[in-house]
Amino acid sequence: MLNELQKDLLTELVNVYVGQAANMLSEIVDRHIVLNIPDVELISFSDVDRKDRRYNIFFNEGHLFRSSLQFGYEFQGKAFLMFPAEQAKILANMCLGELTETIPENFRLMDTDLDVLKEVSNVLLNAIIGEFGNFLELKLEYVLPDIELIHGTHSDPEILLQNEVYVLVLHTSFLLAETDVKGIIIIALSMSSISILLDKIDALLGAGHE
Repeated sequence: MLNELQKDLLTELVNVYVGQAANMLSEIVDRHIVLNIPDVELISFSDVDRKDRRYNIFFNEGHLFRSSLQFGYEFQGKAFLMFPAEQAKILANMCLGELTETIPENFRLMDTDLDVLKEVSNVLLNAIIGEFGNFLELKLEYVLPDIELIHGTHSDPEILLQNEVYVLVLHTSFLLAETDVKGIIIIALSMSSISILLDKIDALLGAGHE
């Protein structure tokens, strides 16, 4: 649904937003965190290619950490931050100062891990959605993210997104102490919200060519 110009502009904007969030997270954990969004897509979930490794998180069986934040009104939707459980554990360890890239096979996410991941989610999702509101010049309302551990199977990827139809996909990379933790940010949007976003992007692109 995005042409190349729209995609480039949106990727640039989102990287500014997550860069600001990375600075805040760096101060919180007293470690240098780099957040990078190399690719942004606006897709219908039914069009996701199961063979595309970037979407393994939806189709591989296993435990997932998921944080979600609902926002509205005029621009409305729900944002999700998702990690495979082992990636979430590595990120939590890094934030807690445990500089190891490997974890035991029988690891568990402890309450302290979940507290850290909730704070990371809170900073990151609030920064992105808040900046989208500023970009669109719309006031958005949202609450603290909910977090949960879920078990995904090969057959229920739609359940992970609660049957949202169109989603803005931000492939996310956390770089902390030279460790690259891969996750994904999904922003499910209503059709009217997609139109608002694309109209604003097109207006900005049009202004740049006048």
